[in-house]
Amino acid sequence: MTTAQAYFLTVALINLILAFSGTRVSDPEGKQKSIRFFIVAFFVNFISWFLYVFDINVPLQILSVTLSAAFIWGLVVFSFKRCELALPLIPLLAVFFVNCSFLAYFISVGELTSVFHVSAFFVPIALSIVGYLFINIKKNRNPSDVILAYACFCMAIIVVSRTLLLELAPEVFSRTVVSSQIIWPAFSVISGVFSLLSYTEEAQLKLKKESNTDQLTKLANRRNLDVTLGNEWARACRHDRSLTLVMLDLDYFKSYNDQYGHQRGDKCLQEVAHVIKGAAQRAEDFAARYGGEEFLLILPDTDADTGRYLAEQVCSLVASLKIPHEQSPLNYVSISAGVAVLDRNVYKDVEGLLRAADTALYQAKRAGRNRVHLALNE
Repeated sequence: MTTAQAYFLTVALINLILAFSGTRVSDPEGKQKSIRFFIVAFFVNFISWFLYVFDINVPLQILSVTLSAAFIWGLVVFSFKRCELALPLIPLLAVFFVNCSFLAYFISVGELTSVFHVSAFFVPIALSIVGYLFINIKKNRNPSDVILAYACFCMAIIVVSRTLLLELAPEVFSRTVVSSQIIWPAFSVISGVFSLLSYTEEAQLKLKKESNTDQLTKLANRRNLDVTLGNEWARACRHDRSLTLVMLDLDYFKSYNDQYGHQRGDKCLQEVAHVIKGAAQRAEDFAARYGGEEFLLILPDTDADTGRYLAEQVCSLVASLKIPHEQSPLNYVSISAGVAVLDRNVYKDVEGLLRAADTALYQAKRAGRNRVHLALNE
């Protein structure tokens, strides 16, 4: 085997390994099965390079460049699917057909320079589309998506630069042919590895989100709440800033579950949680399910009057949902709230502030429910 054949075989195997690696990955959301297009793209690229291991003739050269074009435009298809966009199938097929037709013609007539220029026209277009989709369109973009996008942009620039160099400085181009052979294998590795890492990062992000989210209400869960509350307490104490807690509890919820069933009870919790989440309007506001039918709002840099006003708004909005509840005095589901504001002279730790909000909530219940009570800093 010659050095050139060993090179082609190595590059072919790199693409084959990446294609098989794709079979061990699944889309975390299971949407559009985009990984299948990744596998097909890298597998056809494997065949494209593998053909050059043998004594290749003109028909095989045409097949090889066609498969190379299929790889590039396959990445475009993969990108559309990965970004959950409708695939413009007809335009893509038309461009792919034109691309392959030009390549086949110039190879058949032996104009290899023209083959180079054709690739330098179509490849940057395809790679720019891939980069644009991953950097601007993809939801939940992660660091691997960004690296993949910029790798495509860089590769597009390199391809254009090489064809300009061929025309403007042929001698320089000739001297750099050997060193440039690393470009496509490097791009295959970078695009393949970071495409696969994107799935891993997305799965990790989803797992982290699920581990910090209450599955029923989609608010933060108790573990997330404890960490956030501890951080906000420390920040408020360190910078001498205000911190307000609003503890909320649905009124007569046990009797609601007994009368209407737990499925209706879950639906009720979801609707109320949506109202509470809406009350956390600022980026720093935090809404969580404290447990059962209890919820907690953490409001940094919020004074007592604002905290009480927000709590009253929540009570009013929950009542306005008019969820029937025959055993409630209102005949609708209602909620009560207790508000506590940080005072370092009174509360020595975060547990003390929580107890104050809970005590205020209990007082609101005793006072008739569907109301707000403010904890007195005594």
